[in-house]
Amino acid sequence: MNHMPPSQVRVPSFEPDFFSDEVILNPYRYYQQLRDAGPAVWLTQQQCWALTRYETVRDALLTPDIFSSAHGCMLNEPANQSARGSMLCSDDPEHQAVRRVFAKPLMPAALAPLKARLQTLAAGRIAELVARRRFDAVSELAHFLPLTVVTELVGLSEAGKANMLRWAAGAFNGFGPMSSPRTLEGLQIIQEAFAYLTTLSREDLDPAGWGAALFTAADQGALSYQNAATMLMDYLTPALDTTINATSALIELFAQNPDQWDKLRANPALIPSAIDEAIRLESPIRAFARYVTRDTDIGGVTLSAGSRALMLYACANRDERKFPDPDKFLIDRKARDHLGFGYGTHICAGMHLAKLEISTLLEILIETVTRFTLIDSTRTPHNTLRGVARLIVEVS
Repeated sequence: MNHMPPSQVRVPSFEPDFFSDEVILNPYRYYQQLRDAGPAVWLTQQQCWALTRYETVRDALLTPDIFSSAHGCMLNEPANQSARGSMLCSDDPEHQAVRRVFAKPLMPAALAPLKARLQTLAAGRIAELVARRRFDAVSELAHFLPLTVVTELVGLSEAGKANMLRWAAGAFNGFGPMSSPRTLEGLQIIQEAFAYLTTLSREDLDPAGWGAALFTAADQGALSYQNAATMLMDYLTPALDTTINATSALIELFAQNPDQWDKLRANPALIPSAIDEAIRLESPIRAFARYVTRDTDIGGVTLSAGSRALMLYACANRDERKFPDPDKFLIDRKARDHLGFGYGTHICAGMHLAKLEISTLLEILIETVTRFTLIDSTRTPHNTLRGVARLIVEVS
C-alpha cells in the first residue's frame, strides 16, 4: 500500500537518501534541513515520514496508541516480522509485562553492588592505558567494561560471548530499508543470532546470570519461553553498542573541548550532566520507526494510517527550539530530558547500567588524566548507530 501524501497538498519533503553514507557520516547539516522543513517531513527515498523536532518526537513517543511499536520499529518487513512480540516491538500492556521481568536486574538498586567491581576493573585498565599514553579509546577503553562485565552478567555461553558485539551491531543495521546493503547484511546476522538464541538451553547459561533468570520467569508464567530466548538479545543491544558509542563520544568531545574537561575535573558532580550532554549531542541511536495506527495531523500535514514514521532522536536532540546553542558541548547544560535513551514507555531499560559504566570510567579518568589529545578518529556508516570506530588519543 502506498502511503505517499496526496500530490495536491504541499508536504515538506527530503530528497537525499537518509541511509546514504553521506547523510550517515555527516548528518548534522541534513538534520538542520529536516528541522527547518517542518516537524513532519516526507522522506522521498524511503517513502516514510520523519519526525524531526524535539517536541514532535517526544509527543509521538508519549502516544503509542497512534505511533505504535507493535507492528515493528524497523523499515523492512522481514525484521518487523521476526521481532513481532519482542519487548522492543510491542505496546502496553504486553510490553510492560515483559519489561518488568527484563528490567529487574537493571534497576539502580540491583546494580549498586556492581559498582565496586566496575571501579576495580576500570582502575586497572585505565592505569595500563595512561602508562602507555597513546591508545584506541574505542577498542581499548570503551569496549572494556561492557564486554568484560555484561558477558558475565547475562551468562552466555562462550559462543555467545565471542559473537555478541557483532550480533548487536548487525541487529541494528537490520533496522534499515531493504534498499540498503547494510540492511541485507544485518538481516543475515540477525538470523544467525536468533538461530543461536532459539537453540540455547538453560544448561548453556550461567545459572546465576540474567539470561537464566528469564527462563526462570518463563517457568513461573511471567513470559513465554520464546520471549525468554529473544530477550537475551535485548540485553545485548543496549548494553553494548549504545554504551560503547556514548563512552567514545565523550572522550572525543573532551579532546575537542579541553575547557569542558577542565570544568569536569574541577567539579566531578557534573559527571551525570556531562553524560547526558554527550548523549544529547552525539546520540548513539539515529532513529527507530513507528507504525501510524490512524490518520493524524502534525504541523498541518496528515500522516495516514498504515504509514511509517521515523523518530529522529539525533535530529531532535539538536533542536534549537529546545536546546539553546544546540551544537555546543556544555557539560553543565540541563539536558537530562534529551531523547537519546528514548522517552515514555519504551525508554531504554539499560540506561542505568550505561550511566553506571560511563560514570565509573570518568570518575577514575578525572583523577589521572589532565588532557586528551586527539590523534585520529574514524567512523564507519551504520544504519542505526552513530559512533566512532577508531579513536586514537594521547593523554597527559
